[in-house]
Amino acid sequence: MKFWGGLYNAAPKIYIPGTEFDIGFILLSALFISCVRFSSEYIWSEIFGFDLSNKMVKEMTAFSTSAFHSCMLVPSLWPVLLDQPYIPSAPIKNAPQYYKDASTALLSLCSGYMVYDFIFMMKNSGWTIESKDIPFLGHHVATLLYMCGVRVMGSAHISAMALMWSGEFTNPIHSFHSISRFAIQLADDDSFWHLINPYVEFSFAVLYLFFRALVGPLQIVHISYDLLTKEGRKNVPWYVSLFLIPLCSGIIIGSIPWTMESWEMMKDGLDVKYHRDWDYGPGYEL
Repeated sequence: MKFWGGLYNAAPKIYIPGTEFDIGFILLSALFISCVRFSSEYIWSEIFGFDLSNKMVKEMTAFSTSAFHSCMLVPSLWPVLLDQPYIPSAPIKNAPQYYKDASTALLSLCSGYMVYDFIFMMKNSGWTIESKDIPFLGHHVATLLYMCGVRVMGSAHISAMALMWSGEFTNPIHSFHSISRFAIQLADDDSFWHLINPYVEFSFAVLYLFFRALVGPLQIVHISYDLLTKEGRKNVPWYVSLFLIPLCSGIIIGSIPWTMESWEMMKDGLDVKYHRDWDYGPGYEL
């Protein structure tokens, strides 16, 4: 926590005009994660020898960056969540300063990832928004509103960090699965990727199903209950809670198709769904 708090305090403060809302660490995080993306492109092309002009390889660099972000965020969130009583609607004003700084830093880090991801999505789409991008855009807007909203209110930050933790926990294996299913289409039949892909897909399916079908819904129920109790309404106005609850619920609802897919993949065992000859549609031709 002191590490992240120190980084936040060392970063330049950039306030939205007319407010005291600092976006400096958000912008620095977006810049840092963009550098990770460029490094990922170099590694996949120059070290592993994949062709960056191939759309599958571009996706692999994006998933690598996403996994890197989650591997930073998830273990960092855990001690912060353990430091204070788990009350989703709790105000932050009475917490120690190191806790306030670490919480703000991690909320800003995740917000910065959303900014980075949106910019690269627009770049790869030729700076236009297509119909297929709407769910992606909606997810990012909802996440940013939630994370920035709790900072403005000075309460419910615990709910945001708890949702970030459970939502990002499966991301490294999710990203690794996405990388491996593209890699088996590009690599030789006797490559490492073909060996591990069935195990990666099955592991991802089990973990994703557990978090999205069990952990996530239970979190939403508990957070919603806490926000709407008498004490919760003191910390967060009821009309704000009626805005926050659909935001966090929408993530779980929106993931239902992938949750059902995970159930099917788990039932299939090591018989992979995304095999070497899987057709990903236009733009993914070899």
